Parts: sequence; structure tokens; C-alpha cells
Amino acid sequence: MKTIYYLFLLVLGCGFVSCYDDKSTYDTKDISNVELDVSGVPQTQYVAYLGKLHIDVPVKKDGNANHPDLEYKWEVELGSSTGLIEVLSNERVLDTIAAMPILASGYTLVLEVTDKVTTLKYYSTFSLVVESQFGEGIIVAHSRDGEMSDLSLIMDKDITKGFSGTERVVYNDIFSSKGEPLDDWIDNVTYTVSGATWSTYQNILWKAGRNGMFRADCRDYSVKGTDKIIPFVTEPYVSGHFYPAPQTTIMVVNNQVYQHLRQNDEIFIKPEVVSDLGGVQSNYVDNRVVAAATGDGVHSSGATIWYDSHVGRFGRFNGAFSQNKCALYSPSENNENFPFDPSAVPDKEAVAGGFMNGSSLVMVLKDKVSGEYSLYTFFTKNQNADLVNPTPSYLYAVSSSIKDLLDRSVSICFSTVDPIMYVATNREIHAVRLNIDGTISSSLKYTVTAGENISVLKFYAQGRYNVNSDDFDSDTEGLLTLPLNTKAVMMATQASDTEGYVYLIPQKDPGTGNLDAEKQVKYDGFGKISDITTQGR
Repeated sequence: MKTIYYLFLLVLGCGFVSCYDDKSTYDTKDISNVELDVSGVPQTQYVAYLGKLHIDVPVKKDGNANHPDLEYKWEVELGSSTGLIEVLSNERVLDTIAAMPILASGYTLVLEVTDKVTTLKYYSTFSLVVESQFGEGIIVAHSRDGEMSDLSLIMDKDITKGFSGTERVVYNDIFSSKGEPLDDWIDNVTYTVSGATWSTYQNILWKAGRNGMFRADCRDYSVKGTDKIIPFVTEPYVSGHFYPAPQTTIMVVNNQVYQHLRQNDEIFIKPEVVSDLGGVQSNYVDNRVVAAATGDGVHSSGATIWYDSHVGRFGRFNGAFSQNKCALYSPSENNENFPFDPSAVPDKEAVAGGFMNGSSLVMVLKDKVSGEYSLYTFFTKNQNADLVNPTPSYLYAVSSSIKDLLDRSVSICFSTVDPIMYVATNREIHAVRLNIDGTISSSLKYTVTAGENISVLKFYAQGRYNVNSDDFDSDTEGLLTLPLNTKAVMMATQASDTEGYVYLIPQKDPGTGNLDAEKQVKYDGFGKISDITTQGR
């Protein structure tokens, strides 16, 4: 520990006097002894970004602690080239929130002690390393006032590798606490990975608001530039929706589909016009609903489908990267063995879509005239497990009882490991099983706590798992074997517009869709919840 003492000594104008001078005639005064005891204070201080920074340096004057003659100032040098300095505190004990940007190389932190009587200053310097405290977990987009959204992060022992803390909601109202409110209502939030190479990958949160798109770095939730995210949108912006997939992220804006590849970094590009089939050109995503392949530990297809209600056809991203473009299904592609013609599905509207059972894309469509529902499924792999363009596999007719369930649904999600669709009504969760004989069945699996209503239901899978973590994560095994990965559902409920909750409900009896309410975990303290997603690291 290096302690620097600046003592300003008065030297008589006549210079040094002879050793034989009578010094008893001079006016002399002892300088008080001020001591900064840094013996028990580490020279390098480590603190989590937005965590508590606490440093206690004992200071004495003439042997007395907390002497009234002493003043204190803690400063941090934010940039050596710019000379930018921020005062953190004027108390002896530094007790503040570390809001300076993450910096592994460390900032220079200085404690300045001033003796008001002698005006002498005493200094102690430290190296301050600011690290990210945010790991994998659940991101909650919610609002305290019903107008502006904020984010909170849940980390817990079964969903965050290495987490040993007791405060499970690690940080509430991240942007407001930083003094950087978003000033928008967030409709949809999704985690993904961005970057051209393994060494440049960043963990990113995409946020779709009512007024625009936002991109944040998961290390510190700093908002990246928003002007480049959708540079190809020429129409007035209509709130979007994100869908994560391996190697890519799909976004729907103004009912048009856009794609973000990792090497694109900050921007979403609009794919080429999908097709020109007899003069028909379209790229319209009905109700913003997309079914996108997500990670299963080995699956690397960017396959995605949607329903284009303008032309009554399914559209797709081709699964193979050599054909990574949009296309409307053509009548010439129809095979007599297909259960339905994906180029002839008129007069429908999209209700839900997702990835199911490790290899199937599912779209739930409702007939605009009869109100009847049908479930259309597409394979993304052939029998040899080779990636293929999404291929029609099964068509499921919906019984009257399940139709009633879908009519009352508030949120629908799909198990990525089983042929099960979870349907949430205001107060219940039902499991709808899609059987290989073309039939479907449903059963009640969960009833929510009295006084609460379900708003969001999603199948639980770790963030990196959803974007195919084995492509870039050196600790795949440790990350993907967290206890609840692909073995639970996560749910948001509201007791009122200002009182929201998030639940993790484990599955039991694999393959049945059964949920274990006795082992559920409840997280509270949120406002009106608009979306939840898993975050990776």
C-alpha cells in the first residue's frame, strides 16, 4: 500500500542558518500527526457492477479516531487520457454503489484526507476493478407506473451456475437505478449472442418497445446504439417481436420478417423478397407469430416458419445455411404424402408457434370463418437427422373441448423436449399432447394461487442452450446440466397492475407434462409484467 504525504514546510527567506544560531528565538509549532491505517485494506478492490462498494480506512489525528478537524473525499479517475474524475463520497467510510462501467484493468481510486487546521492533505490510492455480477437467470420486463418498463434479473441456485447467494432477485429496476430509464413500454425481450467469432461474442438482450428497438449488453445493461438496429425499415414503426434461434435471431416489425446473424452485430437485415410465384410477392407475418427452431444441445438449424395471411401460405427460412433466405411454399413443392399443402392454407389467422420435441416446428392456426383450430407441424430434420427445409409432418384437428381451452387461452408455449403444448388460461395450465397417430389430448396440470391471474407462460430452457451453446461455450456440460434446464415452465402472474410474480414450476414424470406445484419457486417484487425470458452468460 502506497501512502503519500504532502507536507508544505515553510523555509525562512534567509536560507539555512548557522548551526551556532540561537534557535530558541524562533516561533515553532509542532505539526499534528495524521495517520491513514491501510494495513488491513487490500490495495486492489474488486466490486460487482451496480454492487455495493464499501471501504473502511481507519484515520486518526494525534491518536484520535474520527477527529473533527479532518475532511474526506473519495475520488475515482474514470479516464486517464481525459482526466475525468468523479467524487464518490465525502465520508471517511466509502459506502456507495459501483455505477462506473465494467473495467477489468481497474480504475485509480483515491482517498484524500484534509486537516482543516494545517490545510495539509494526505492520500491513499487503490486499484478498483469493476466486474459484472450478472449471470444466467430470468429477465423480467415490468412496469411500476404502467407507462415505462424496466428490467429485473432473477438468479438462483437451480438456474445460475455457481450462484451461492441468498438474494434471488439480484437486481430490481436496473435502468432506473442507473439513472437511465428507457422511457418506453417493453412488449418483448429476448436474449441472444452477437459477434463474428468466439472471442468477440457478446451476450445481448434485445428489447422491443412501443416506440422502437433497444439492444443492451448483459454485462452491465448498457444500451447500445438504436439507430442501426432496423436501418431497412421504411414504414412507420409498429411494435416488434423477437424469436431466438441457433446462429440467428428473427425479428418481426410491421408484420415483416427480419434476421440478425451473429456477424451482423447490431443490425437486423430484411431478407430478399421471398418469392415471385405467379406474380405473388409477400413477406407478411400474421399476428407477429413465428415458429423458430431453438437449441437442443446439438441442433444447429436456423429453420423458421410463419403464416402469411395475405396469400394463405406458409413462409419459411430454409434450414440449411447454404439456402439461408425466405421463401413462400410453392404448389410445386407439395408432395402427395404431405398431410397438408403448405402453399394452400387460406382464410386463417396465426394464434401461436413454437419448437417442439427436438425437431418439430408447430403453428396453431384459427379459421376466420368457423373459428376452428388446427395444429400444423413441420419436421426440421429427416430420418437420418440431417437438416432439411421445414417439411410438413402432421396436421392435428382440435376437439371441441380443446377448442374451448384455446378460446380461453392467455399464453401458449411448447416443450422443446416432448410433444407437448402448454396452454395457460387466466388461472390454469393445461398440457396438450400431440400423439404420433394424429390425435391430441389434454389434461389440467396446475392451478394458480387464488387472487392471481396468469399473463405469460414459457417453457424453461437456459439462455445459452436456446442459442445452441456448444457452438461457443467451453463449459457446455456444466451449463446445460443445471437442474431445471428443459425441465420446468416459467410463469408470470398478476395480483394487480402493480403486483406481479414470477414462478418456476418443475416438471415431474418426464413425457407427461405433469407439473410439480409442491416444488415451485415464487419470486415477487415486480410491477406489471409484460414479458420474461432466460438470459445466458
